Amino acid sequence: MTDKKTLGSFIKIKRTEKNYSQKDLAEMLFVTESAVSKWERGVSYPDITLISDICRVLGVSEHELITASTDTDTRKMKHEAQKFRVIRGTWFWVPTISYAVVLLACFICNLAVNHTLSWFFIVWSALICAYTFVPTVTNFFESKKLLAFTVSTYLSVCLLLLTCAVYNNNLSWLLTACIGVLIGYVLLFVPVLLSKTNYSRYKFVISFTVTFALTVLMIIHIRIWRPFMLNNAILVAAYGFIPVIVCAVICTFHFNALFKAGICTVICGTALYCTDYVITSLYDPFASSSYQVDFHNWEQCLNENVQFIILMSFLFISAAFFAIGFYKVRRNKKL
Repeated sequence: MTDKKTLGSFIKIKRTEKNYSQKDLAEMLFVTESAVSKWERGVSYPDITLISDICRVLGVSEHELITASTDTDTRKMKHEAQKFRVIRGTWFWVPTISYAVVLLACFICNLAVNHTLSWFFIVWSALICAYTFVPTVTNFFESKKLLAFTVSTYLSVCLLLLTCAVYNNNLSWLLTACIGVLIGYVLLFVPVLLSKTNYSRYKFVISFTVTFALTVLMIIHIRIWRPFMLNNAILVAAYGFIPVIVCAVICTFHFNALFKAGICTVICGTALYCTDYVITSLYDPFASSSYQVDFHNWEQCLNENVQFIILMSFLFISAAFFAIGFYKVRRNKKL
């Protein structure tokens, strides 16, 4: 603890800031006025059992009292923390009350106008969906807030889709829509959710593989209520996803990042170049023979020529990655 005079001066300053007299402070601490006077004049220390009460009455921390100094940083942190709690509470309760008021108003209007509950359920599900996004249900979770946000928002969107499907008496598209939304959620949230787990290294492989599986499932479900060539659609989806999944697998390997970038660039460039040829072969096999590159005939071969130039650009970028990678490897060996 600091010396008696410094401590006494600190107590006097804080007492004066509170507009307390020595008598007032003595009465609040259940001690004599002369005891307070002795503290402030540096004659004696306060009894150790009074430390907590003195801190409470003067509005200081025990650390501040013992060191006889104002801990500005700690006070600022506490003030900011309190301010944050107020803002967070306002952010939570203002939208919550607003949603409740709107829901009640729609409930009354639907009954008054239609004498039954009809469109009210769409409003109800829409407000639930909005509530899961703002202010979100994460306020009720101490941990795994992102997982709670992901699950709650997805389920609320599906609830809104279900309500609309029931209201329109058409459930055929519901599962397709829910799978489509899930595909977006998997691509957006799965890599983030896996980033702090043991599977962090494979997060993109898992995300793209699950997305491919969901895409195939969605295609199969669409085929149930809308006829088309199922096998060809699945092959097109596979052609789109397999190069991406292969690149994600390559990125999990432990070797030069520039080499990995070069390999992935070649794979993506080649897949992009062959896209029209593959789709044409699947859906119009007789037209595949006309696919050719001819820089002397831009009118009839414009698309093929442009695609070939794009492929060459990808290969040039890939070669640059490999060249820089080899240069860095050789430089590191010399060092």
